[in-house]
Amino acid sequence: MADRNVESDELGVPQIDETLEILLLQAIEEAQDRMEAGSEVVPFTALLNGETVTEDTHTGTTEECFESARKTVEAATGARAYVLCYDGYIDTDAGRKDAIIAEGGTADGGKGVAVCLMYEEGDDVLTFDEEVVYLAEAPNFLAGDEEVPAIIEDEEVDE
Repeated sequence: MADRNVESDELGVPQIDETLEILLLQAIEEAQDRMEAGSEVVPFTALLNGETVTEDTHTGTTEECFESARKTVEAATGARAYVLCYDGYIDTDAGRKDAIIAEGGTADGGKGVAVCLMYEEGDDVLTFDEEVVYLAEAPNFLAGDEEVPAIIEDEEVDE
């Protein structure tokens, strides 16, 4: 899935809700496991209802994936937190880097956050960074943030 512009936050890492942080890390770990097993990461949402996490996949163009994820999250009755996770890329000072990206938010109405795990692919081997990195604020679909940020490019994502 193509990435979208998420401007880096120069002010540092905000305090992230503990429940959301755990859900973000679990989604990234799930995506990493899929990639290490040779599977493609189809964009997915992970919704926390009570103590249960449910997943839904989202296919189509980048815009369609984000819109599908937004609708899924907004329709979730009683969800405490959610994460949208996908394989994309980020632009760094060292150039474009492949990354598993996870964006999420909580039902408290605060801003969402975006984090990523960068990786390199070479000779049929994936090498993942050791740490997940904070990227920036992101829309919080549980708070009713409607706007989907500008998309860098539009690609089809198939199951």
